[in-house]
Amino acid sequence: MRHKSKLSGMLLRNYIMFSLTVGASVILMLLFLVERTNDRLPAQQMSLLQAGEIVRPHTADIPSESIEALHGWVEILDERLQVIELKGIKRAGPDAYTERELNALFYDMKENPFYTSIAPFRTDNGQVRYCVVRLPKKNIKAGFTLDEGTPENQSIFWGTLAETGLLFLVLFGINVYVYSRLTATRLTNPLGEIAAGIRSVAGGRYHERLRFEANYELAQIQESFNVMAEKLEKAETEKRQLEESKQRMLVHISHDLKTPITTIQGYANALQLGMIEEEAKKQRTLNLIHDKTKLVTELIDDVFELSKLESPDYPIVKEASDLAEFVREMAVAYYDLFEERSFVFEYDIPAQEVSVPFNGKLLYRAVSNLLANALKYNPSGTHVRLTLADGDEMIRIEAADNGVGIPDHLRDRVFDAFVRGDAARKSDGGTGLGLTIARHIVEKHGGQLRLHVDEGWTWFELMLPKAASS
Repeated sequence: MRHKSKLSGMLLRNYIMFSLTVGASVILMLLFLVERTNDRLPAQQMSLLQAGEIVRPHTADIPSESIEALHGWVEILDERLQVIELKGIKRAGPDAYTERELNALFYDMKENPFYTSIAPFRTDNGQVRYCVVRLPKKNIKAGFTLDEGTPENQSIFWGTLAETGLLFLVLFGINVYVYSRLTATRLTNPLGEIAAGIRSVAGGRYHERLRFEANYELAQIQESFNVMAEKLEKAETEKRQLEESKQRMLVHISHDLKTPITTIQGYANALQLGMIEEEAKKQRTLNLIHDKTKLVTELIDDVFELSKLESPDYPIVKEASDLAEFVREMAVAYYDLFEERSFVFEYDIPAQEVSVPFNGKLLYRAVSNLLANALKYNPSGTHVRLTLADGDEMIRIEAADNGVGIPDHLRDRVFDAFVRGDAARKSDGGTGLGLTIARHIVEKHGGQLRLHVDEGWTWFELMLPKAASS
């Protein structure tokens, strides 16, 4: 199973990703701002601030607008270094220069308030001229970057900044959307499914399960929810089966009580009306009434016993006793009954003491039900075997016979209430609760009661723990 990452780790990773993308967006915006500023400030505007870039054969064609916008000016000198033409307002310097004065202009000293550049050129008629550009330092930054103080540059700067801000908002919105979608996929969506699952369970739809991919904490909630839903579904199914079982039990009880009671009522009316006059017939009728009342009493007792055993609060008092001696006593009690019906009764019980904690009265009822069924439903000549085997942790009691067996269609339901081998539910049979009571008694002792069929033999295996169980 793939290891699930924790929710805190997922949120941290998403936050780091979000921060990195926002940081990358900021860097991208700065690059965009610089690039757009450079694009909107034409290259020739930057170059038109230097003398070598603006010289023309015709001095009238020399562009000086950018220089004049920065409060600078352009001087045209002849071969004798005299100013013969001026573009812009001259703010400093003589009208004629010596070589020393001209060279001094290029020293970048604090007391020199201007940047100066010079470029020689020839006019169309071949005359040598010099173009001198003077720019105030206060309007120029190092590297010849335009100062934003000019109105034109401010307009370009703020327009580009507005475009950059708008693009940043778009990229930031994309980052927020991606981050929110990632968080929703890994957090909000699972929480929504959990809420929907809770509403489903609250509405009684216990069969629904949560199935989503999520981090460790949400996966734990999903697993716990599915376990809870499974338990609720199982409890609901058991409740429905219990109600159906109770309904079937009421039907069976009413059927098994109605038949003998109707018989008793009919014969009692016949006796009361004097319809039976012969003494022998009267005696047979009384015996029949007695048998039917005995059957009704047994049925009521079995139902009462089963209702007690099905209660989880029913106390079972167990004492450590010799189970071997207990089984021997049962064998003796049933030996004569099997002899009267011409059964072949065998038993195999250890001679040594087998100490086991059990409730003698209840366990006698359980084993007695097994032997009584073998006696009741099998013909003469049937072999019946009672065995006690001592194990390391469990004690095994087996009641086996090679009689008529149990039909295949009843083997899976043989321990259910009111299930009998006589499918027609004759009134002269048992109550159909014997094996159900036996199973509950064994389970109250912490053991198991199982049915086995093999090679013509049918045997019930009763397993009891040697150690006391709660």
